Amino acid sequence: MKNKRCTWGCVGLLAIAIFAPAALGDSPCYADYRDTTPAERAKMTSVLETIKSALPAPPAGWQLLSDDAVSVPQSFCQDFAKVPLTYGYTRYYQQVGDAEQRKKLFEDRTASQVEIYKKNQPRIEALQAQIEALVAKQVPYFQKGDIAGAQKYDAEIQKLQAEMQTLANEGNDPAAAAALGKEMNRDLDLRITVYVNPMTARTPDEAKPTTRPAGSGSAYRWHEEDDSQNVDHALYYFGTWFKRPDGTFQPSVRQGAPFSAAHALSIEVTGYPDRVTETVAAIDFAKVASVVR
Repeated sequence: MKNKRCTWGCVGLLAIAIFAPAALGDSPCYADYRDTTPAERAKMTSVLETIKSALPAPPAGWQLLSDDAVSVPQSFCQDFAKVPLTYGYTRYYQQVGDAEQRKKLFEDRTASQVEIYKKNQPRIEALQAQIEALVAKQVPYFQKGDIAGAQKYDAEIQKLQAEMQTLANEGNDPAAAAALGKEMNRDLDLRITVYVNPMTARTPDEAKPTTRPAGSGSAYRWHEEDDSQNVDHALYYFGTWFKRPDGTFQPSVRQGAPFSAAHALSIEVTGYPDRVTETVAAIDFAKVASVVR
């Protein structure tokens, strides 16, 4: 991402674009709203359609999760009438070609747990009957207010309850369940998000510079992994940006271009690391860059 003197690389800062309407949705609008004009909507639609045409179709075994239609603002708050209009587009992909294999992973895990429960069920029921018999012995003591007499059964009841809980938990391995969930989510979803003229942009500290495609001002990539996911983010910036006093970045205005045009934009690919690499290679970044010229 460039400003008039240097790129984002030279200042060592990164950015994830924050879509302005989401960030400002709860803010008051003092100057009131006005509808976008047909010409403004046509320009924004043209920008998004051009970017959309630069994105790859779903690979074999994948499908799009929505109708993939672009949508542009029908109105905007005139408090921001002196900055370019903010809009965006997201394409969602999901893998369906291996749905049966993922289903089998879940069914095998469930079947294993059912078998363990069936094996333990007679003992669990026997323990439950023993507990109920001891509780029945406590009742007369409680009825006559002899708490101490009732409590003499507590230790045995607690011992039986602990044994029953152990049997009930057998096969219920939280770590294994988390690993299964992570495996079922592996390379399942992919998302490409485009923000045009975001009000501000900021990035996580772990993002690192990566190879810039032609026309891009800066490019970054980082990995995110926890108990439920294993994904990469690849982030690319186009157009000219300037640094704000708070350390964030904001698109610069392209002289002579209407506010509905793309003055600067970001495009982020999020998904399984290998899938992100494959998808990035299939994006026509030259076409993306063309909308900010």
